[in-house]
Amino acid sequence: TDEGNAAFEKLLQLAKYPQVIVKISALFRLQDPSPYEKVKTERLEPLLETFGPERLMFGTDFPFVLEQPEAYVGMVDLVKSWLESDEGIANQVMSGTAERVFGPWGLRS
Repeated sequence: TDEGNAAFEKLLQLAKYPQVIVKISALFRLQDPSPYEKVKTERLEPLLETFGPERLMFGTDFPFVLEQPEAYVGMVDLVKSWLESDEGIANQVMSGTAERVFGPWGLRS
């Protein structure tokens, strides 16, 4: 929608603030049926170009992702497949940014 595109443009403008990190999740909420090609080209690719992988983190929108045909694993695999051409970018988006922001998984202080 025009409203959604305007909001997305505002989001891209936040890239000028280095502390802003964007979570990529709930692909199924963007009115683009699976396999979400418009989400990939119209949202993920501009986010990668504008923020870089070090400021993007993937999230599944659990538990709501379980209501989708792809479910949890399918959604993770789909986004990984979009990023597979560069393992460094894939690792950063799929886990590295979240680990940097929240700390390593499973470690207790």
